[in-house]
Amino acid sequence: MAYENVRSTGTVTVEENNEWRFGNHTDDGIVSVTLDLSTFNVNDKTKRDKYLTGLGDKATTIWIKSGIPLAKITASGEYGPYDPNATDGRQNKIAGLLESMVEISVTFGGWDVVNGANVGMRYRGDIIKSKLPVVPADGAVWGGSFFDIEDDTVTPLSNASATSNITVPATVTAANITDASTVGRSILTANDAAAARTAIGAGTGNSNFDGSYNSLKDKPTIPPAYTLPAATANALGGVKQVTIAAGASAADIVTALKTAGIAK
Repeated sequence: MAYENVRSTGTVTVEENNEWRFGNHTDDGIVSVTLDLSTFNVNDKTKRDKYLTGLGDKATTIWIKSGIPLAKITASGEYGPYDPNATDGRQNKIAGLLESMVEISVTFGGWDVVNGANVGMRYRGDIIKSKLPVVPADGAVWGGSFFDIEDDTVTPLSNASATSNITVPATVTAANITDASTVGRSILTANDAAAARTAIGAGTGNSNFDGSYNSLKDKPTIPPAYTLPAATANALGGVKQVTIAAGASAADIVTALKTAGIAK
């Protein structure tokens, strides 16, 4: 959706182009920042024409275009146009976009923001990146929370950089399991199981925990059968099951216990 306002200085006609906006933007995605106007007043005509509108030999009022990607200047904390070739901090990250056109008074003493030093910078929203006055390269780092929406495709811009677009392989083989730079090296399929075992040396031989708490060596040998001890003069024998008839006499019970080795 495009928003266009036409303004006039009496000398030149200025047309505000807001085609970079996608849908309606709310006011809660804006912060107030201070611009370093010298970073927009450049000798490079190509850059100057992207930054400014209303330029003319007799113009005493010009405008900085809305939608310009802004970046923070490290030393001053002020903001200027993002420029990957800058050396003052503006090359590092896009902090946001200039929310509205900024009216600049051009005087003998220099440039001044007409409506005060501070301006609005949008730090989140849906945009059409290709419609920005200055289109950052695909590898530019974005702050805030921005989404590029174009041709029915939504592309997250914030927190993205040239190094974040990593392709994860669909399958893993012995070759890329041993390559530490392969992000998807831990993803295994059934077809890659043998290759994985070969690559990491797993499953090839008997376990040997020698020297550890779980060592399989030096464990006590457990006999296949264990005979309970018989009774002695000073100790009862082991616990055993003794079958005694229901009508057995005391003498029969004693005899059964002696036979089982429980009694002496």
